[in-house]
This record gives sequence, structure tokens and C-alpha cells, in this order.
Amino acid sequence: STWCMRWLSITLTVVLTYPILTIGFQHTSQHTIKRWDSQAVVCRVKTQDDVDSIMSSMGLAQVQNKGKKKKTTPKKIKKKPASTSSSESKAMVGNKVGLRTQLDYSRNGHAVLRDYIDPKLLTKVRTAVMSHAQNEELKSWRQKVEVALGSPEIAASCKTIEDCQEQLETVGIVDIPFLQYFNTWRTLPVVKELAYDLAESASILLDVPKVRLYQDSIFWKRSVDGPTPWHVDAKMAPFDTPHFITFWIPLTPVPSSGTGLMFCSKSHADFALPYWNPVSDKKESSEWDRLDHRYPQKIIDYMPMKVGDVTVHSGWSLHCAGESDQTTDRIALAISFVDANAEIRPDALDTAGKGDNEDLNGYLEWATSVKPRTKFEHPMVPIVWPR
Repeated sequence: STWCMRWLSITLTVVLTYPILTIGFQHTSQHTIKRWDSQAVVCRVKTQDDVDSIMSSMGLAQVQNKGKKKKTTPKKIKKKPASTSSSESKAMVGNKVGLRTQLDYSRNGHAVLRDYIDPKLLTKVRTAVMSHAQNEELKSWRQKVEVALGSPEIAASCKTIEDCQEQLETVGIVDIPFLQYFNTWRTLPVVKELAYDLAESASILLDVPKVRLYQDSIFWKRSVDGPTPWHVDAKMAPFDTPHFITFWIPLTPVPSSGTGLMFCSKSHADFALPYWNPVSDKKESSEWDRLDHRYPQKIIDYMPMKVGDVTVHSGWSLHCAGESDQTTDRIALAISFVDANAEIRPDALDTAGKGDNEDLNGYLEWATSVKPRTKFEHPMVPIVWPR
């Protein structure tokens, strides 16, 4: 009797669960099959959670506006009335950093975002920064003198632009690469809003949960200016971190033969170059003079660029720009972000230290009140993501 009851129970269980198992197997047979790469590696994608899991394991994620339906094709930016409000400026900035861009940035140290910012917003930015630059031109020239001569006192003694040019000539500098204006976001709301709106994209590309707005700079390359030499941005900053990114935003069109940035691909991961070839003041030739040989077929640019296009590059990527074409000025806005957990170096304020001093005036005001090798908060270098 007991065995009969057990047999009946097992039979009923099988009968009742058979339809469910059948449906489950049919559903499994309909799972999407994707080709993952050119080697025809096949993976089964069951749900969006599986896609997210795969992307997460690769250190990838997509920046999307929350609450909006995901799409597989880039969404065109809708034109909206000009406004300085944060919500409207957000709508004028691209809401997605695609996987291709993330891979390009990770592998090569640079990438391009086409049509990423609404040109109407950048027209407002250009108007604001041009007015700012005209009022601050003497200050920009003094910064050139201070860097070239290593003397804040001599720079402060220059009362006119002509005084600055005369001081530069004493050390053999006739042509400068550009005029630079630091931290316009602190006085120009339209620049501040743009910087804040780019913060999430910076977090994704850096692959860090929190980012700090380090600085913005206007680079005004006049029609008479010379080339911008090869350099890395992070060496001019006070931080000790690999997580540093710059968004380079042209405010004027850059033609194919123009003065857009040129990059040494993969130089951000070339630890051997600075390790075995420290920069020296000696005039002898070094590996730094043979970058074309060191990176064959890897020096690229993204020209032509129209207003709305953006390039991004790692703080440790070697980059430069050619001399002006002698006909038009080129104006660009560079906005730099850094890992919010990055600490400043003990020698950040030492003009004789390992870092370059070109950006010293940009961070001197706040860095003097921050203790090296500690986590910190400061309103002049705010954490802008997450908000």
C-alpha cells in the first residue's frame, strides 16, 4: 500500500510538470545566438541581464539617459530653443558613449565622438569664451612668460602684451603655440553646465565610479602661432593617477589640413618610453625625437572636425597639433576630468619637481590647501559624477 502511494505520487509529479518543462525547452531553443567576434565565437544571450553581465566582465557599460527606451542606432540630437538651464543643455549633449568608442579609448588612448554636442550650444560657448579671452589676454601672455622664464616676478612686472613678448624674446621664443585661458567654468555658467553634462561620459571612459572636474582651458591658436609640441596632459597636473581624461571640443571648424590634435596611438600604455628615456635638458637626441619611428603608422588625427565633434584622450597619451595655416584662428575648449579618488603628489607645488609647470597657475589656488597623499574635497575641483 505504501509503495503504491509513492509510485502514484511520482507519476502525478511527472505528468503535472511535463508541460512546464516542455515550454522551458522550447523557450531555450529560441534564445538569440550572436557572433561575438571575427573568429565566430558563439555565445547564447538569454536576457538583457546576460548582455549587461558580459559587458561588465569586459569593463564596459553604456551611458544612457535613464527612463528612455534603448535603441540600437545612434539617436539624432533634437533641436531645442537655446537655453542656459541644465536640463536643456543636457539634451544638447550626446547621451551615449558606444562600445566602439570605449574600446578605441581603452586600446589606443584616444577616440572621437561625432556630432556629440549640439552646435547651437557651442555657439553660445564660443561667444562667452571669446569675450572672456579678450578681457584676460594680458594674463594669458604673463602665464607664457612665467613658464618660459620660470619667474612669477618677471611675469607680474609685464604691464603690456609687448612687455611679455620682449621677455619671451630674451630666451629665444618668438612664436608661441597658442594662448591659454584656465578655468572659465568658474565664471561662465554655460561652460560649467557643459562640463557637468560630460561628467557621466568621463566616468564611463575612465571606468571609475566617481569623477572630479579638474579644469577647463580655452586654447586659442591664432593664425600666426606655431605648432604645439608633443606632450602629455597628466604630467602638467598635480595628481598621481592613470585615470585622467580630456574632452577636446573645437569651437570653430577644423579642416583636413587644420590644427586638430594628432595622437600617438597606444602611447598611454607605453611605460617603457618614460622609464628608459627620462626627459633631459640636454640638447642631445633621444627617443622622444623619434616618435614616428617608435609608433609607425600609429600617429593619427580625426580631421576634418565640425563644430559638435569631440575628441577624447587619456592624460598619458602623447599628442600635438600642427602650426596654423596662417589664415584663420582656431579656438578649442578642453575639459579635463580625473578619478575622484586621485591624490595629489607631494611635489605638486615644487617647480623643480618631476612635473611640468605649465598648468601651475590653474591649480595653485586650491592645491596649497590640500594635503598630499590624502582623499580630499574642494569646491574648486568638485566631484561632478555621480551628482
